[in-house]
Amino acid sequence: MSDRRWTTLSSQVAYTKKWISVREEAVALPDGRVLDPYIIIDIPSFCNVLVVTPADEVVMVKQFRHAAGVVTLEMPGGMIEPGEDPALAAAREVLEETGYGCPQLEALYDMAPNPPLENNRAWFYVARGAVWQRAPQYDAFEDIQVVHLPRATFLDNLLQGKFNHGTQIGALYAGAVRLGWLKP
Repeated sequence: MSDRRWTTLSSQVAYTKKWISVREEAVALPDGRVLDPYIIIDIPSFCNVLVVTPADEVVMVKQFRHAAGVVTLEMPGGMIEPGEDPALAAAREVLEETGYGCPQLEALYDMAPNPPLENNRAWFYVARGAVWQRAPQYDAFEDIQVVHLPRATFLDNLLQGKFNHGTQIGALYAGAVRLGWLKP
């Protein structure tokens, strides 16, 4: 596949609030056509961790996600601060949300979660041998329940499509393969 980049002709921020900005750009395609406006959503990069205890329990977080109107059971994680190492952000987020430390943090992969619209990246990790260190420290508006799933329950939920956080599904499978719980 050839590198057929677009040329940005103009760019302006149409909306900004808290941790999101929306840009409108005029772009020229390689064949000369102009697309105006092309909308780009600037949001922070994030990380998520498949946390596993020495007893092969998966530590997850359960929370209500207002935008989708659903309760999710998902990997702990969160936003990466500007300039922060993604692995350090992952360990920080796990400790903040679950109280668990990640002595064996392994990268699974990173990706662009929604490249047509968003310019951020997502990093996914697996943490083996996670041990409880302290009570979670939630942000002001986090309402999180820490959930421990035995390995068999986790795999059953995964294979029956019971996890509903879309960007995490691939990482859940990749983590299960990395752990040797599923064959590739």
